[in-house]
Amino acid sequence: MNLAGELPRRRFTADEVIRMAEAGILGRDDRVELLEGELVVVPPQGPEHAAETVDLQLRLRVYEPGAHVRPQLPLAGGSEDLPEPDLAVVRGAPRDYTRRHPTGADTILVVEIARTSQAIDRRKAAIYAQMGVPAYWIIDLAKRRIEVRGDPTPDGEYRSTMLLAESDSVSPPGLGLTWSVASLLV
Repeated sequence: MNLAGELPRRRFTADEVIRMAEAGILGRDDRVELLEGELVVVPPQGPEHAAETVDLQLRLRVYEPGAHVRPQLPLAGGSEDLPEPDLAVVRGAPRDYTRRHPTGADTILVVEIARTSQAIDRRKAAIYAQMGVPAYWIIDLAKRRIEVRGDPTPDGEYRSTMLLAESDSVSPPGLGLTWSVASLLV
């Protein structure tokens, strides 16, 4: 044990995690994400989370053809971060990312859907801000609201955070559209 009384931990890099996946050490059924050098277990999705993910993925297709929606796929976040958001809208076509994962600079919007994962999704806000993700939404199914964050800083903060209730409206970045929050909640 170390001086703090905790067991020692082994940190990983994004390259190591990618190599572990390529070698079969981490498989498709291993629901983990690399966050701040640690492999974090992702909770299983319930039916409400799954329905919300599919519904919002279909809505976000309004960004096509100049961008596309990536469901639960990695974003490159530096040497120790490889988050897999529920949904990410990224510029370009899927084949633009055959040799690398998209970065924060490639994204338009990242969405996490939370029933029980609010704490980890808020922790991920700092990672997404450092990556330069311009807009980050947490759809909080338990509280029936959307947290909308924007204007990221390199030190891991978003200058703008709004909590939107069901009676409010939200605009997907760059489209000039407005959706009611209630219509986005399953």
